[in-house]
Amino acid sequence: MFKLFRYEFRKSLFPKLVFLCITGVFEVVFLIGALGEIETPTGIGIVGLTFAALAGIAYMGIESILTLYRDLTTKQSYMLFMTPNSSYKILGAKSLENGLAVFLSGVFFGGLAYLDISLLSKDEPVFKMVIDMINTVLREVDPTLKLSFQTFAAVLFMLLVTLILRIVLGYFAVVLACTLLAGKKGASVIALIIYVAISVGLSFLLNLLPEMKPVTDMMVQSCINLAVSVAVYFLTAWIMDKKLSV
Repeated sequence: MFKLFRYEFRKSLFPKLVFLCITGVFEVVFLIGALGEIETPTGIGIVGLTFAALAGIAYMGIESILTLYRDLTTKQSYMLFMTPNSSYKILGAKSLENGLAVFLSGVFFGGLAYLDISLLSKDEPVFKMVIDMINTVLREVDPTLKLSFQTFAAVLFMLLVTLILRIVLGYFAVVLACTLLAGKKGASVIALIIYVAISVGLSFLLNLLPEMKPVTDMMVQSCINLAVSVAVYFLTAWIMDKKLSV
């Protein structure tokens, strides 16, 4: 299992390093502006860091799904499926590597954002603008939410868990298209429809939960999404184990 995990990690290392370098450049620009109390580089740094965080984490998820698709439909990882490893281990290593990458990246960017916002506290106009922007986003989630460490952590955790669920569902859709739907006309479209239907259906069910405090509600939803992710992983691995032919 560790060898499979290391294989997946090495395969996806380069784009991670690229986004890390981009983050470093924008962080330097931000620090120059924040420490020198210069608005332009501060603004450029904030926008750049936001882009690096959103694009980097989203890319990791999308690329992982596309990599699985290429693994199953091309010869780029043909030998992987010839090794004495079960589908559970192969998919598990991929899910674990990507899940950890997404989660650790989210914690990294979240921690960096928290530190940078704290650094801005001495520049009152810019600090107030950033806090107002964050509170506006939080009110989209729940009108009663305001920025605090607890709220920040709960929102970040919920977003990361939701993304991990979407990635696992993406694996499920890819495996469906390459196994049970293989050879059928519009297999990819059908798999995509199933992906959207499950995502929408789960969101609908989560909205039926009894009303709770915002932070509690986010944590409950996150736990449910984690449980669903695990269930979908086992179902996907079972389908690969029984139906996959490479």
